[in-house]
Amino acid sequence: MKFAHMADAHLGAFSKNPKLRDLNFKAFQKAINKSIEENVDFIIIAGDLFHNPLPDMDLVKRTVEVLNKAKSYGIPIYVVYGSHDFSAGATSLLDVLAEAGVFYKVTKYEMKENKIRLLPVEDRKTGVKIVGMPGLTASMEVRYFTEDAIDMNYLEKIKGEKIFVFHTTIAELKPDYISDKNAVPISKFPKGFDYYAGGHLHERIISKINNSSLIYPGALFGATYNDLDELSGKERGFYVVEDFKPRFVPVKVCEFEKKIYDATGKTARRVEDELMQFASKDHHDQVVILKVRGTLRSGKTADIDFRKIREKILETAEEVLLNTYSLSTEERKGIIIPASSPEEIENGVFKEISIYGIDTTRRIFRILKEEKKEEEKGRDYRNRIWNNVRPVLVQALSRKKREKSIEEKERKKETEKSEKKEVKTASIFDFG
Repeated sequence: MKFAHMADAHLGAFSKNPKLRDLNFKAFQKAINKSIEENVDFIIIAGDLFHNPLPDMDLVKRTVEVLNKAKSYGIPIYVVYGSHDFSAGATSLLDVLAEAGVFYKVTKYEMKENKIRLLPVEDRKTGVKIVGMPGLTASMEVRYFTEDAIDMNYLEKIKGEKIFVFHTTIAELKPDYISDKNAVPISKFPKGFDYYAGGHLHERIISKINNSSLIYPGALFGATYNDLDELSGKERGFYVVEDFKPRFVPVKVCEFEKKIYDATGKTARRVEDELMQFASKDHHDQVVILKVRGTLRSGKTADIDFRKIREKILETAEEVLLNTYSLSTEERKGIIIPASSPEEIENGVFKEISIYGIDTTRRIFRILKEEKKEEEKGRDYRNRIWNNVRPVLVQALSRKKREKSIEEKERKKETEKSEKKEVKTASIFDFG
């Protein structure tokens, strides 16, 4: 038995940068082609196939062509929702593609005795049973684990070879640079599975539950500029798992060159000259990540012609990502934003304004940024946006209410403890 495990393709990411968008798609195409070459029995995609639940239709067409190629070789594909695939209050494109027979969606369940019973999907060729737990909007899936809403006893009693597919953050495995507080303790996962196929964390992570492999293959390319920064110099790819023994298969669609330039104590003129020297090098068709930071001794950041520097790099590079968010002058030192990327600035702002959590605010922000479709009436557009935002708000308000209730109970317990202590310490000697 041999299968491929990949996740976090995020097709459609970098929509405003065609070169990066196409490199991202090329990575997914290459992963599927390599899976075909490996002659796998089936492919698992552990969430976030698309970067948003309603992607561009041309992208959908190209994606279906790639997936149908695997299907033409007799290789079925099993998919779970990722947090980007899922659309609260609306039909996800994954549902449409599953109904069309492009792949199988392994998120089947039933309610039994107030518990969610995740039902296995059996692969016809190998007989292996696949159980899927999807990723949901604003990490809503976390509470199903932490509140013991899933019937783990049922899962652990499933007979035969079995795979648990999930799209969520495991607390003990989360990299330090990820600020997401919504995570599941590994102890909340079902025991007794032969393989745990993870998605959501974009870095490659290898762990175990008892003697079974638990793996996050990481992003095939990356979904944000911060991803490209953090993952530069690290291999990207997916896993081929043969008789439950995993083997990493790298997927490379370009080379990355990263340079961090410290401008501290230098003049604007000197910074421009030195950066032009770097820009004039042969960058060998690489994606160049140039981060300029520090505090200028004199001159303004506007005195540095970054446009000219960028254009010079592009003479020999595939693409350049120029980051100057941490560059300032002595005069502006008092108002430096402690961030080195748009994502960090966004997280900082969300942290300040988010009374319902960063993930909730980010999800609502992403929904509100969705553009009006062609031929969509204004009223229909507003209704669609509201129908997507409303369940996120309801879930956030419900969570806030539960947290407040817990706080009140804890406060009441502390008060009762305090009163008991006062009664306990009293004696006949206290009354003369």
